[in-house]
Amino acid sequence: MVLIVIKIILIGVGTCAIFDVWQRGFAKITGVPPSNWALVGRWCLGFLAGRGLIARELATLPARPNELAAGWALHYGVAIAYAAAYAGLMQVGWLNAGFAGGLMFGVISVIVPWLFFMPALGNGVMARLTPKPVVACALALMMHAVFGVSMGVGFALFAG
Repeated sequence: MVLIVIKIILIGVGTCAIFDVWQRGFAKITGVPPSNWALVGRWCLGFLAGRGLIARELATLPARPNELAAGWALHYGVAIAYAAAYAGLMQVGWLNAGFAGGLMFGVISVIVPWLFFMPALGNGVMARLTPKPVVACALALMMHAVFGVSMGVGFALFAG
């Protein structure tokens, strides 16, 4: 049991690191800025302080101490939770390790940002309150596809 927990943590962290490297490389090529983890941390700390699940005008709220660290911690914590979910789905036979299983997981997992994180950060369901909702959703889909493939391959290589 301890070994699988360690593998889940390592695969979650490794997959998240690949996500971050990919996002920064994509930003250099396209000029599309990477995720702002300070804003995510601001939302997280505000939520924990009782400000509610949905943040309104998050970017205009004053910065909170340690918001960047909180954002990064939440980002990596969510990745570990995704790895645990992937491991559970493999355990019950609904998903296989590898490229195809990872791609399927990544594509399906994009519902979390579309239906939870985008609204929670004040951007509306599927980023409908942003200037370019289709672009925001497409970027999330691309990132989750990369994330899922990385996770599927990670489980195929390291959790066998």
